[in-house]
Amino acid sequence: MNGTVGNRFLSGRKPLLLAGLSALLPVLLVLPWTGPGQWTPLFFGLSLGSCLLLIVLLLARLIALRDEKEALARQLAEEQQRGRSARDELAQAQRRQRQLLDWASDAILFIDPQSGRLVDQNREACRLLGYSTQELAEKPLLELMPETERSRYLSLVERTLAIGHAEDDNLVFRRRDNSRFTGAIHTRLGNLGRQRVIHAILRDITAQKQIEQELRQKNRDLTLLNRIAHQAAESHGLQALLDTTLRTVAQSLDADSGSIFLLRHGGNDLHLAACYNMPDSVREELSRMRPGQGLAGAVAATGHPRSSVDLQTDSRRWAKSVAETEWRGFQAVPISVRDRIVGVLCICCRDKRVFKRDEVHLLIAVGKQLGAAIEGAELLEALRWQNRLNEATNRELKESRRRLKENLRRQEEATRTLERLERMKNNFLALASHELRTPLTYILAGTEILLDRQAELPEDQLRVIDAIRQGGDRLRDIVDNLLEVARLEAQSIYLGRERIDLRLLLRSLEETVRSNLIENRLSLHLDISGDSFPIWGDSDHLHKALLRVVENAIKFTPPDGNIRIETTRMHKEEILARRTDLEPFALGFFDRPLADAYLCIIVSDSGIGIDPEELPRIFDKFYEVGDISDHHTSRTRFGGKGVGLGLTLARGMIEAHGGMIWAASEGTRQGGSRFHLLLPLGETAAETEA
Repeated sequence: MNGTVGNRFLSGRKPLLLAGLSALLPVLLVLPWTGPGQWTPLFFGLSLGSCLLLIVLLLARLIALRDEKEALARQLAEEQQRGRSARDELAQAQRRQRQLLDWASDAILFIDPQSGRLVDQNREACRLLGYSTQELAEKPLLELMPETERSRYLSLVERTLAIGHAEDDNLVFRRRDNSRFTGAIHTRLGNLGRQRVIHAILRDITAQKQIEQELRQKNRDLTLLNRIAHQAAESHGLQALLDTTLRTVAQSLDADSGSIFLLRHGGNDLHLAACYNMPDSVREELSRMRPGQGLAGAVAATGHPRSSVDLQTDSRRWAKSVAETEWRGFQAVPISVRDRIVGVLCICCRDKRVFKRDEVHLLIAVGKQLGAAIEGAELLEALRWQNRLNEATNRELKESRRRLKENLRRQEEATRTLERLERMKNNFLALASHELRTPLTYILAGTEILLDRQAELPEDQLRVIDAIRQGGDRLRDIVDNLLEVARLEAQSIYLGRERIDLRLLLRSLEETVRSNLIENRLSLHLDISGDSFPIWGDSDHLHKALLRVVENAIKFTPPDGNIRIETTRMHKEEILARRTDLEPFALGFFDRPLADAYLCIIVSDSGIGIDPEELPRIFDKFYEVGDISDHHTSRTRFGGKGVGLGLTLARGMIEAHGGMIWAASEGTRQGGSRFHLLLPLGETAAETEA
């Protein structure tokens, strides 16, 4: 700085000296030529001018020196300001560098490669290791590791010095509180200022290692479960599945023995289904264990896992033969499917062992998967058994179909035969009826003529004629009934349609059977509801139908019995509710639309009763209960049996009016019968049926 100013000063004086010499040159040139007394005014003027010129030059130089000094002062201040700025920037850069180190997410260490001591570190390193900055100063990093890890660390340093960098992803460090963590360290050889150091980046990967361990464990568990699933899919039977699964689980968990129990008979029995490395004596004893006994039985009963560190000293042990083995560690878990316990999975070890939580969870998962596989295997076995049954059933079904076709063929032949016989019977009845009426007319007319002359005939002949007349009347009734049956079956009978007075109809019926009631010492009670029942139909035919039912009751009710006639209203819903019971009496009744309401006339008696199995058939044509030898022609005699047309005609007439008739009885032991005559109410219903 001073040298520069001096140079500038000398360089500024050279023009001034030259100017001064130039001003003095005329004086010096004149001075030698004049003496002391010879100075002239010219000399004096030149000298004065030179002095003034020199003074002016000196003043100008002084002004220039002052300006140069001020400029140099300003330049010096600027240089000092730049120096201070440079120092501030340097300090700020150092602070920024320090902040970068302190705020880094990883621990950063600077290690002396010769002594191994820490030269510097960031804040994260102090937090991670648990030491303060002062405590870590000059502390060898080797002291922060367990002895088992120090040789690996020294090998890391040697590789760093040899090739300039190195790394280790599984180095264990020890904190100040003696807790340990797994660190990943990456080192590189470099400088810290002028000092040669090893730059190390340290990261705590303990959680990552734990996650990796858990992932490896999960992968092992999934592999095991996948193997079990494949074995379940490929196994050809339940026993093979259980044996393979038990062996796989025991080997995967380093167990020495194992067993599988299955619950049978609704959970009351515990069946030893599979064993692995189990002595025969233990197997035989465990096969007798029941739910609730021992550790495995407790699992079967409660569904909760059970474990034992040492079976030899565990008081919960049930099988005494286990004491003869070397088994100690034990774990049992339930085999379940949809929260239903189906069995128990057990594994044993020769050493004392506490099974980890993830191992227990794995066994529980295996138990659930095994439960589903067992259910699937049992279902498959059931399906196979069902398939065999189906095959046998199909064979039987084919044979049954063949027999059915044969039976249908025979049935069709029998039906055709029956239809042919029915036609022949109907033709015979029609022919017989018509052919019998003509001679009957002659017989009855002759008896009437003879009876008109009864005063001329002896008593014995009158009795014979009277018997002929009664037999003729009975035979005429039978012929009339046969003709009426034929007309009903041909649907050619004429039915009037008029409003019927129910009370008058029943009173007339009572008058008609009064003599029969008196003769048989029977009582008849009428219970007519107060409701108005609008019945439409043919009163004469309905009177005959009711009369036949009442005569049937009279015939099968012993003396001093009673007969009761009552009426009630029944709605369509009530009838439909009894459809199953009523269909055998009238198959076609429910095939047509029903009326909204019906009149039900109930004729009940205290007679001998009817067997329940006979009830649907008593309305069939010519059907009579008992031996044909019991039949006689009396219409009033107790127990007398006719030709079996009375109830048939009653049913035909009721059905012709759109109704139906059925009977009910408790049997011949308790006695009594009830006949229900159902007639539609209203004119519309009658017109529809007509």
